[in-house]
Amino acid sequence: MGNNKKERDKNTLHIGHRDRVRRRFVNEGIASFDDHIALEMLLYYSIPQKDTNELAHELLNHFGSLAGVFDASVESLESVKGVGRNTAVLIKLIPAMYSKYLESKFPKEKIILDSSEKSGDYFVSQLLCYANEVLVASFLDSQLCVKNTVVVSEGTSSKLAIPYRKIVNYALNYNTPNIIIAHNHPSGIAAPSTDDIDAVRQLNQTLNKLNLKLRDSIIVAGNNYYSMAEHSKFRHLFV
Repeated sequence: MGNNKKERDKNTLHIGHRDRVRRRFVNEGIASFDDHIALEMLLYYSIPQKDTNELAHELLNHFGSLAGVFDASVESLESVKGVGRNTAVLIKLIPAMYSKYLESKFPKEKIILDSSEKSGDYFVSQLLCYANEVLVASFLDSQLCVKNTVVVSEGTSSKLAIPYRKIVNYALNYNTPNIIIAHNHPSGIAAPSTDDIDAVRQLNQTLNKLNLKLRDSIIVAGNNYYSMAEHSKFRHLFV
């Protein structure tokens, strides 16, 4: 009897705490939340009864950061005690839905990348959910309207390897004179490395010989991006 009362009191305490956290979110937004509180609140929706604070701390300790938690695979998440399939799927759903949200800002029928800001936002939405390094290329018509965006290379290396012939073949097949490339730095910062610069220089030379124009190279890290064409020291590499 006493144990049942203690359990009821404990559940009431959890419910009260959850209500306070939700109200704080509604009133203040999430910017003021510590990472463990934000993750704890997310876990409410897959673990309706238990205290999720301890599990939030465990996940952050295990994966190193909030980004590490969201980038982890379903299998890796499930290896943490207390994380079931529903919780793992919920965690993976958050960055996936954010990526869809960013994509929805661009009308499906016509995406025009005529500024570094538009290009940066577009490629953040394209690359946000990749945990490994990925290189994509967008092929644009004479009005800088995207005809197609494809993954041209991916792997785990930190060095940007550009498949020049593949990019040229895509451009010729799509009959698009303008190209923008973008790749992500999953564990780094949004800035080009020496290898990135050399690779872009070589691609520019290759495309120029065929009257194809390299418009920009975007580096993405999380929600941040770096437009090489926007910076004066790299502008000579682009049209």
